[in-house]
Amino acid sequence: MATSDKPKRAESVPLDLLPVIRNSGVLNDRQLSEIKSKILSGAYPNDSKALAERLIREKILTDYQAKRFLSNKSHGLVVGRYAILDRLGSGSMGRVYKAHHLMMDRIVALKIIAPEIATNERVVARFQREMKLVGRLDHPNVVRAFDADKVNSILFIVMEYVSGLSLGQRLRTGLIPPAEMVDYAVQAALGLAHAHSQGIVHRDVKPSNLLVTAEKRIKILDLGLGVLMESDNSASFATADGIAVGTVDYMSPEQATGRDVDGRSDLFSLGCSMYHLMTGRLPFPGDSQIERLGKRISGKPVPLIDVMTDVPPALIQVMDKLLAQKVQDRFQTADEAAEALQALIRPRTKSSSGVNRRPASLPEPDAVPSSAMLPATHPTSPSAPSPATAPVAATPEGASLAYPIIKVRVEYPGWFRPLATLAETNPAGALLAILGALGAAFGSGFGLAWMLR
Repeated sequence: MATSDKPKRAESVPLDLLPVIRNSGVLNDRQLSEIKSKILSGAYPNDSKALAERLIREKILTDYQAKRFLSNKSHGLVVGRYAILDRLGSGSMGRVYKAHHLMMDRIVALKIIAPEIATNERVVARFQREMKLVGRLDHPNVVRAFDADKVNSILFIVMEYVSGLSLGQRLRTGLIPPAEMVDYAVQAALGLAHAHSQGIVHRDVKPSNLLVTAEKRIKILDLGLGVLMESDNSASFATADGIAVGTVDYMSPEQATGRDVDGRSDLFSLGCSMYHLMTGRLPFPGDSQIERLGKRISGKPVPLIDVMTDVPPALIQVMDKLLAQKVQDRFQTADEAAEALQALIRPRTKSSSGVNRRPASLPEPDAVPSSAMLPATHPTSPSAPSPATAPVAATPEGASLAYPIIKVRVEYPGWFRPLATLAETNPAGALLAILGALGAAFGSGFGLAWMLR
């Protein structure tokens, strides 16, 4: 079967490659007929090795397929409706292949569950329950599942094929800068939030299960292959054969001790992954798995500031909360974690009312030195000026902002001009003159009234 790639004794190269290819079922009758015609006409070589190289060059076969055919291995390259093109990797649950849907002409990722697991009826029943939940997932940060089936004792799941590297592979090229890592973690948290909303706890969040595409998009792998948190309280979520699901170096304390887990366990694992990818070190180091497991159960992680001297205080706060030993001290939801992480690289967001707001529970950006603030990894487009607002010219340095005083001279009638001039030059004298004139007028009127009486 396809999962059995163990080395076998060397076999001679087949004298005629065409029957081996035909027996595999990888190519259809039309393709086989065309190859045969070209061999007979001399357009294709008759030698098996030379023919294989020619078919690889013309993209009729893949390197992986040709190597198997040249080893006289025609079995295991077709699983159900899928032809296997290449081997992508392997893990504790099985092996992953790049495959081609023979009818729909679609490239997919085919994960074949390990035979020792697929023969366990209890595991098969759990797998079927998982697939019902996985089929509900539809999120840009989650690898989607297209199909799941069991064919001739081969248990498999079919997922979208995503070209890229896991963050574990990315780490081999160098440490991931904090701003880049936080951006990846935001996406992972959003994908986990979607899975949690559908009742799925990953249980094995680690760098090798976080795929990054060429567009810097994170895709979470292997959702649904861990134990699920279903809404049915009567359902049993015991792990296969009673062993813990997960990887020791990223496992939460409650998971390591066999206690019930929820989405907060995935957040702890995400924090462990971030720590490792940014520093190249494990948050709970040790010389053995038992020692490292013991530290996460009873101790605290090595402080991030001890291995990253220039880390912003706000990032330390978020990491401390992700890696809190008690679940009640962590972020309570993946959405909450995503919001806190988002604030580290884009601290302010504009609300629908146009007012800049920041969640009150998040650390204030002002508390982080400007030199240590994480830059945004996806620069936003500059806002266009409002059409109702005219641009304001800048005031030159040192210029006065006081308004200028403008003098205006009013033209008075000729008879009033002497009094107006007196008022401008000698206001007090003008007031006395006016009062004197009023007094004289009053006295004259009083005297005239007395004479006429």
